[in-house]
Amino acid sequence: MSSEFAEKVERSRGQAFARSAWILACLGPLIFLTVLIFLALYGAPEHDDFCLAYQNVREGFLQTVLSFYTGLSGRILALLIIQVPAAIAKTAGSSILSAYAATLMAFAVLFVAGSAFAMIRMWPNVRGLPFLVLMFGFPAAIAGSTASVHDLLYWLPGLACYVPPGLVTILILGECVYAIDRERQFSIQVTAWAAVGGFLAATCNEFTAVWLVAIVAASLLARHVFDQRLQVGHHVVIAAAAAVGWLIVAAAPGNGQRIATVGDSWDVGFAITESFMFSLTDFSILLLSPSLIGWLVVVVTISTAIPARQNQNPSREKWLAAGIVALLLGACYFEYFLHQLITGARLVERAQNQALILIVFSFTLCASLLGRVYRTQLRRKLALGGASISLDKPVWPLLLTAIIAVSLYFSTTGSRIRREMATFRPFWQEAVARDRLLASRPDQVVDVPQHRWKPATLISADITSNIGCVARYYHNKELIPVDPPNDGSR
Repeated sequence: MSSEFAEKVERSRGQAFARSAWILACLGPLIFLTVLIFLALYGAPEHDDFCLAYQNVREGFLQTVLSFYTGLSGRILALLIIQVPAAIAKTAGSSILSAYAATLMAFAVLFVAGSAFAMIRMWPNVRGLPFLVLMFGFPAAIAGSTASVHDLLYWLPGLACYVPPGLVTILILGECVYAIDRERQFSIQVTAWAAVGGFLAATCNEFTAVWLVAIVAASLLARHVFDQRLQVGHHVVIAAAAAVGWLIVAAAPGNGQRIATVGDSWDVGFAITESFMFSLTDFSILLLSPSLIGWLVVVVTISTAIPARQNQNPSREKWLAAGIVALLLGACYFEYFLHQLITGARLVERAQNQALILIVFSFTLCASLLGRVYRTQLRRKLALGGASISLDKPVWPLLLTAIIAVSLYFSTTGSRIRREMATFRPFWQEAVARDRLLASRPDQVVDVPQHRWKPATLISADITSNIGCVARYYHNKELIPVDPPNDGSR
């Protein structure tokens, strides 16, 4: 009796230790994301922001969208999002600087929440602290791997066109994979939100609708191959909603003027080869990203440790993983190709962020599926000291804690933030001083000092870009950029 009691006490201590270890594992991505969210407080509007801000203050949301729709771009949802800080500042009678920072923080929280929700659908049978690691780890992996965290989180024109559609895309892809893997049907509610989300996402840029239609078509094909109920009507509704959104973007009169500025860059052959080489280079760099590697290790470990489902079908899971990879590669290459064809230039970093969201999510799906397929082999290879892998044993969350911490610390974004940490506050102080200077000099010619401190995390272009829009927003007669005062070393 005493030996049984001792075993229970020992097991209870081990579980308590494991819970503490899982808390540590949660803290790594949570702290990383918290730092990124609060860095938005140092954000400041740039060139394109002021062009829409001025229009919004003068004409309001709808007229501004109509003006840009006919003159520049059909990306309706993005145009609405970019106007939010100006509308807040106008309504509250505050500075656009504080309104911009508040808007960035709100979208950073939405980015984390949307990414976390995608994990909820992937692991419905994981509970407690391990599930929190998955929820926080996924957005941390994306933010850590991006080539430009500035465009991902701290510049509205950059994030508005690509982050919301990226999140909607992975949610719809995740729902399709979940339904096939679990042999479930689309409910009316799922179809409705997917259709609405797909429509809104398609109005953010020119290629998201193609992605969504391809995902829906692949879902239908997979259901046919696996002899599941097709639900053609549900799939058609989602695809049709995305197609309508694309038509709105494509029909914008402003597209003609924007394409006309490109000139004779419509070289299909060159676009095919150049986009392939550039996408291959970016893909190779991403595969070496510490935050992505660390995240996939976490995914495989947890997928291997959880108990197998009763209706698990390894053959289907292998084919699903292969199909996801094929869909991913085709979708990302199409984005690179379309941008190269239309603009004559390589895919910009802000657009790469949408591909990044899809890549990390697709890799996560594949790692989870294959981890379950090869669970037996992996559990045997990952056994430590003869003890099988288990979420209730402290050794595994402790190892994952170390992996997560190291991968995020040495990630692209983590390394950049450490390098630029000392410049964030000076940059923000300069932005505040500039805002006060311009607001205090209406109808005057103003000499505007350029930024001395230019952390790439927070700024990509100074006052010289679209300076006319800045002048119109602050009601200045003219702005003249001047060198920053030389009152200290950088």
